[in-house]
Amino acid sequence: MRSILFDLGNVLVRYEHDATIAAVATLYGVERAAVRDAFSLVGTDFGMGLLTAADVLNSLNRSLGCEIEESSFVRAFCAGLVRDDAALAYALSLQERASTQVGAISNTNEVHVAWLDQHVPELADFELVMMSNEVHILKPDPEIFELALELLDTPAENVLYIDDLASNVEAAQALGISGIVHVDWAVTLPQIEAWLANA
Repeated sequence: MRSILFDLGNVLVRYEHDATIAAVATLYGVERAAVRDAFSLVGTDFGMGLLTAADVLNSLNRSLGCEIEESSFVRAFCAGLVRDDAALAYALSLQERASTQVGAISNTNEVHVAWLDQHVPELADFELVMMSNEVHILKPDPEIFELALELLDTPAENVLYIDDLASNVEAAQALGISGIVHVDWAVTLPQIEAWLANA
């Protein structure tokens, strides 16, 4: 069984972090730099599931001196997320091939997971979906890839991992997993097909 694991942000789902920062800055009526500074205090713990959305909102409200409702914060915080229909369709087509299973490993958070649940129902068809906030591990910690191998019950040499960040791909490769640093689907897709042909 061959396993292909994808990152989500900027691989299967388009994500513009600057758009999120801009939307939150507009919501609070502050400069983007202030939002970046405020979020830097909570971002890692949010991504590891150690803080809830309410915790993060309370921290931002204190740091930025404004009381924003959670529903407004959630809308702004998801402003940078957009489906990539073509990428998702390709991933699903891989899942339908004989002896091939597809999964996702994402550094994310409670708010973005809720958006994904609503807007990317295709993930329910994947063999494995690992969200950092649910497993309490952030890439590039090798433990998240080790857990994926354990859950898939497959050796590293049968796995391909695709991510837009080289550091995450390198962490997977250090365990014997094949890796692709994604920039453009025109390049990544034939690389995946070449790996499958030789797997």
